[in-house]
Amino acid sequence: MIAKTSGETLKGLLGEMRHFLIIAGVPKEQIRVRDGKLQITTLSKAFDWLHDLKMSSEFSELVKVRSLLPEATWKRYKLYEIEGLREVYLLEAASKKVAKLWKSGRPRVFNKNRKARPNVEKK
Repeated sequence: MIAKTSGETLKGLLGEMRHFLIIAGVPKEQIRVRDGKLQITTLSKAFDWLHDLKMSSEFSELVKVRSLLPEATWKRYKLYEIEGLREVYLLEAASKKVAKLWKSGRPRVFNKNRKARPNVEKK
């Protein structure tokens, strides 16, 4: 029961951060907890790492920059491919920092599941 609760807590924290991680350019298949039965120590280490990422100054900067404008405005910027504005530069810089943190030391729990190799007979 403890592992299930810890996994749900990890998934909850990841769900809270999902929107900002996508903005930062993290691939969607990495923004989920790998399927399968995981040990409690693995889940707790992953939770600690993710919590540290959320509390980092880089992630806070991303949240601050994104909150400068309403979501509708950001969507229009993306739709019309608006570039060259100060807030767009700030968002790009903050996104790069968060993406770099995501890549460094990320627990394997957040890696996408490996696809089964097809059985191919050698001739």
